[in-house]
Amino acid sequence: MNLVFIITLFVTIAIFLVFAGLHRWLSASSEVQQRLMGANLQPGIELSNRNKLNAQVNKRLGRLSFAAQIERQLTMADSSWTVAEYLMLRLGCALGLFLLGWLFSGNVIGGLLLAIVGWSAPSFYIRHLQAKRSKNFGEQLPDMLNLLVGSLQAGYGLMYACNIVRQEMPEPIATEFGRVMKETSLGYTLDQAFGHMVERLQNDDLALVVAAINVQNEVGGSLAEILATISETIRERVKLKGEIRVLTAQQRMTGLILSLLPFGVGTLIMLINPGYMMPMFQPGWTLLLPAVATVMIIFGNITMQWVTKIEV
Repeated sequence: MNLVFIITLFVTIAIFLVFAGLHRWLSASSEVQQRLMGANLQPGIELSNRNKLNAQVNKRLGRLSFAAQIERQLTMADSSWTVAEYLMLRLGCALGLFLLGWLFSGNVIGGLLLAIVGWSAPSFYIRHLQAKRSKNFGEQLPDMLNLLVGSLQAGYGLMYACNIVRQEMPEPIATEFGRVMKETSLGYTLDQAFGHMVERLQNDDLALVVAAINVQNEVGGSLAEILATISETIRERVKLKGEIRVLTAQQRMTGLILSLLPFGVGTLIMLINPGYMMPMFQPGWTLLLPAVATVMIIFGNITMQWVTKIEV
């Protein structure tokens, strides 16, 4: 027990040193940058340590390819986290659960299993927010189109109709149209602002609406009639998607439970009785058992999702 305590203490010190080195690396700036910052900052205005750290982390991570993808995911989920905060949260959860699993089970593998859970938990949470927000947007889209059609038929312009949608519709449509109005006030055209909204939401129905608006701007015609037809089509699709989700709910839940149950039970047994699970991870042919089981579970989950996914 003393050996485990000493090892854990050294690991904690090492983690602290890693974060200290990371902070020094992020805080490093050239003399020219310091002079520019000193010249631009007004007296009495000081940035908080959190904003400084976020700015430095985002600047460093901006050079990496995956940073833009993470920022896009956070934007789609309408999360207030920055890329730096998101990565620090995942790293902190992984390290914290690693130490907890190591102390509880007395084995490194138990800590690694919990570290995987800690690393994946924020990602699952962001994906849950994305799915929930996308679902709400898709359900509100027909009502938004009806409001646009009514405003256009009353003689208002498209910009004014978009402002009415921002004021009258609930979240998340109100937030998205608020961003559209802000972008147009900053100099973007309405087509560009709508294009940015499509990129953020990745909704096929919204892409169809934006394409119809762009075509109407180029060739002319009654935009109200076009949007009314699209609204009726989207409303039927939303109704059909809801029926499909109800019919496939049991299969989707079964696939999720069957995929997570082996990993959950294995982690629990490793924490409670490590000696029972350790022979499976010893060097030799026994290592094939968890590897093959993991691959089969992944392929089974992919197959289950493929079977229950129905395109409308």
